[in-house]
Amino acid sequence: MRLHFVLPQLEPCYGMERVAVLLMRSLRASGVAVSATVLSRGIPPDLDDLAVDRLAVSSRISRLVEAVPPLRRRLRALPAETVIVSSGLWATVPVGAALAGSGRDFIAWEHSLLPARLAADRRVRVLARIARAAALRPRLVVAVSEGVARTVRGLAPGQPVSTIPNPQPVGEFVPPRPVGSGEVRLVTTGALRPLKNHGYALAALALLPERYRLTLAGDGAERDLLTKQAAELGVTHRVRFLGRIPDVGKLLAEADVLVHPSRAETFGLSLVEAAEAGVPVAALPVAALDELVPALVPGVLAAESTPRALADAVLAMTGDRRPGRADFAQAWRARSATLDPAEVARRWVAVSTR
Repeated sequence: MRLHFVLPQLEPCYGMERVAVLLMRSLRASGVAVSATVLSRGIPPDLDDLAVDRLAVSSRISRLVEAVPPLRRRLRALPAETVIVSSGLWATVPVGAALAGSGRDFIAWEHSLLPARLAADRRVRVLARIARAAALRPRLVVAVSEGVARTVRGLAPGQPVSTIPNPQPVGEFVPPRPVGSGEVRLVTTGALRPLKNHGYALAALALLPERYRLTLAGDGAERDLLTKQAAELGVTHRVRFLGRIPDVGKLLAEADVLVHPSRAETFGLSLVEAAEAGVPVAALPVAALDELVPALVPGVLAAESTPRALADAVLAMTGDRRPGRADFAQAWRARSATLDPAEVARRWVAVSTR
C-alpha cells in the first residue's frame, strides 16, 4: 500500500505541518509506503528520511490555479494503486482540479473547517464553496475532530466522512504540581493573530488577583495591539511577551495553567502538550476542544466566551477545582489509547483501503 500526501507547505514546521510529518512517519513505521508533494515554500532539512518533492509555486491564493498543471502531471504519474491524500482546503481544491477527468479519486484530510473559522475567514468560506463542486469532491474526508466532521457534513450532505484524531506521542506520566503561595504563572502558546483571541487572556488577567502573571509565547500581527491593550488594562507589569520560541516544554514545566482563549481550534495540540507537562488548561467553549477537555486533557471550558468566564475558569484551575493526580492519570491513559501514532496509522490504513 502507498499513500501520497499533497501538503500546502512544510515550512515553518509548526502545528499541522508537524502533525503531517508525524503521520507520514507513523504510517511508514506500520509498513505503508509514503511520499508527499509540497505546493509552496521549502522542505525542512531534517526530513531526509521521507520522500518529499515540491512544486515551488507561490504561497499566495493564486497557487490554487498555479499548482494545477504541475500537480496534474505529478499525480497522474503515480502508480494506479496509490492513495492520494490532500491536506486541508488549500490542497484539496488544486488536487480535485488536477484529478478531474482522470478517473482517479482522493481522500481529503481536513483540519480547520469549523463554524468560527468559516465566520472569520472569507478565504476559507470561498474555498469551502468551491470544494463542494461535484467534480472536485473527494471520495472520503478524514476529519481530525467530530467538530470538523459535523461541519463537513453540513456543508456537503452525503459526503462520506471519518474522524481520526491527530497522532501525538504520549510520554511518561507527569503528575500535576500544586499552586504555590507566590506568583501564579499563566501561559498562552500560539500565534498572535485575531482568531487566537489573546486579547481575552489579557482582559481575564485584569480581572484576576495581582499575583497572577501571564506569559505569551508566540508572535504575529497583533503583538503591538496586544502590548497596547496590556497598557490600557494596567497589567503591563504582569505580562511577558516571549515571541516565537522553538520549544515550549521548559515554559510549560514552570507554568500553573495554560490559558487558551482561541475562538476556533483545529484540534488543540497545545492543550495536549500542556497535559503532557502536568499543566491543566482553561479554555473557551469552542468546537473540537470539547472533545479534548477533560477526557484527554485535564482542565475546564469556560461557561461562556467572555473574559469574565475565562477568568473564572482560571480561578477554578488554581483553586479547589484544580485537577488532581487521578484526573491526570485517567487523561494520560485515554491519550495513550487514542492519540498513539501506531493506532492512528492503523485507522488511516483501515479507511484508506475501504
